[in-house]
Amino acid sequence: MMLLDLGCYECIMEQINSGTGEINEGQSIPTPFEQVNNTGLYEVTCNKGHKSYTIIDNMDFEILFEYGINAIADGYYRESVSSLTASMERYFEFAIKTILRNSNVDFAIIDKTWKNIANQSERQLGAYIALYTQAFGEEPILLNSNKDVPFRNSVIHKGYIPTKEQAIEFGNAILKMIETSLITLKSKFPQATIETFDNYGFQKTAYKELQKIEKETKIEKGSLCVNIMTTIDVKHGRELNNEDGRKGNIEERIPSILERREPRSLRMFKDLPDEYKNKI
Repeated sequence: MMLLDLGCYECIMEQINSGTGEINEGQSIPTPFEQVNNTGLYEVTCNKGHKSYTIIDNMDFEILFEYGINAIADGYYRESVSSLTASMERYFEFAIKTILRNSNVDFAIIDKTWKNIANQSERQLGAYIALYTQAFGEEPILLNSNKDVPFRNSVIHKGYIPTKEQAIEFGNAILKMIETSLITLKSKFPQATIETFDNYGFQKTAYKELQKIEKETKIEKGSLCVNIMTTIDVKHGRELNNEDGRKGNIEERIPSILERREPRSLRMFKDLPDEYKNKI
């Protein structure tokens, strides 16, 4: 089961307001955990009984890919293939919209255009291939049509139950495909990438949901915004730092995924420690 390690707004505010020392190492809360939802907004309760909201600053394909790795770690290999496939398809959508945005197309026009292919995965794939090739002068990496595609179809449409090894191999193929494309996208179109992320990410929809709750209850809610450090990461990609703990393929990521389910304490700093300054 994939659980998101979030944060408690009230606990963090307590520590900020305490003002103890130059470096304030957060006490173990432990970090509140919640199951993934489709809004990006999470109501959390810490072990002190504080109730607050956490908003995640992520894209759907980032979370879906992490969901797929968690499914492998838990032994749900068919479900992992489904989530990994969904991550790939939502990445196609993100890339298409980013390339269009880089051509100064308004998001309202992008949304209107997308409706024509929103329910047709083959058309989305075709649009992705065409736009990627036009933008970067080369074909994108795709799933192997003789191996990966028939395997995916067998799992998704024919009820085939894959082995752990097959799920990992499929996941690694998608990881290479998305990450290679995403790094190129971020390198060539950095502004359009972030604009697309901010417009379609969970943060925007979550804030709207939180505002709706505040309007209905007539009570202002304390909230915290966090970026879940996923394997595939638009804003804080693991390619940026050779010492990033998210390095490696799916086999190497599974131990870290399981470790992140354990309670941890927060470390809060008034100033950036010297040990981190040369890594930014």
